[in-house]
Amino acid sequence: MDKMKNKKFDEIVIPENLSQRMREGIEEGEKIYMRNKRNRMIRRGLTAAAAFMICVGFFASQPALASRLPVIRNIFRLFQEDYSYQGDLDAVAVKLEEPEDTPEEMSVYTKTEGGVTVSISEAYCSVEAIYLSLMISSEEGFPDTMTDMEDKPLIHLKGTTEYSFCPNGSGPATGTLEGKFLDSHTYVGIYRIDILDIVGNDNTLREEYGKLDAFDMSFSIEQIVGDKAEPEKLDLQGKTEKELAAMTDEEWQAFMEEITPEDRYQYPNQYENWWYDGPFSFNFHIEADKESEQAVIVDETNDTGAGLYRVVKTKFEITVEEKCEEERMQNGVFTVVLDGDGKPLPYGSSAYANTYAIYGRNVSKIYVYVCDYTEYMDDIKGYRNNADFKKILEERALYEKEIVF
Repeated sequence: MDKMKNKKFDEIVIPENLSQRMREGIEEGEKIYMRNKRNRMIRRGLTAAAAFMICVGFFASQPALASRLPVIRNIFRLFQEDYSYQGDLDAVAVKLEEPEDTPEEMSVYTKTEGGVTVSISEAYCSVEAIYLSLMISSEEGFPDTMTDMEDKPLIHLKGTTEYSFCPNGSGPATGTLEGKFLDSHTYVGIYRIDILDIVGNDNTLREEYGKLDAFDMSFSIEQIVGDKAEPEKLDLQGKTEKELAAMTDEEWQAFMEEITPEDRYQYPNQYENWWYDGPFSFNFHIEADKESEQAVIVDETNDTGAGLYRVVKTKFEITVEEKCEEERMQNGVFTVVLDGDGKPLPYGSSAYANTYAIYGRNVSKIYVYVCDYTEYMDDIKGYRNNADFKKILEERALYEKEIVF
């Protein structure tokens, strides 16, 4: 299953006069360059969450107290309606309470390093993901931070995880938080760890994970990284917009390589990011919710080499695993899922392209289409908002399947 860094772009129909120049990736994101518009649109400012103002107003006026802000333990409840995987997370989450009489300096779920405090207060585990609610406070205040298309600050975590059922020790934990700034010193959000980040392509380990009622987890956040609201601009050496637009793709790429400092390709880097170093280390006992799982095993391919292995539905998401022959995978595929009413299911915040949010949708049955990647990106995608999209997929997809739950 391919990781898609910026899936929301796949839902945008780009006008022909705004052809894409180049995707120049760094480890945690895509930079999109277009012929006639190179500058990225930036939304500035920090967003206040009104529901919290009574709780945090006093501390906001006294920055020295920010690190001692009481941990908010209902983050799921307050953000679940504005989260990618909407639904009643609060009703199924476990509240992570400190053991009685725990000294502040020995807190289990609150850690401080270099004037930054991280608290984890809730956890929920399905067969597809682990959800954690986090509160991060900074004594000096957060730098201005770029926001996404939904006005959510772009903040990422880099760290490691270790699970009691995994024989290979610790593994990387890198992902994006989804939440809000309460004020310039306090951020709250939800962090999702996909099952594929835990087990990879090890189907035996995945089956073992699916049988667990509970397990132990260690989570160490090594860095908290944000995207600057105003990244430092490259020195264009006096070239005009007209001169830049006249460049061929090859000329543009060579010019960008010439003017881009070598350390700008690192992540994080001083030009585009701010960050706080940890570690902020936590240990949890995680209880798994297996009752909500509905899995349909298909395990088939057709004469195009494309097919479907299985579909899994939980309370908050549907995950589709295609099954394709090696040559077909090398040529590339793109999977589209429509709900029972024939409307495309939206992506959530998963780093994996084939996990879809289902809140408010008719998912008693769904329609799965596996398309040729190039054909989908170059043409089929342009009909995504068309009333005949389902019919177009039926005519042009390599493989299709109706799944009934």
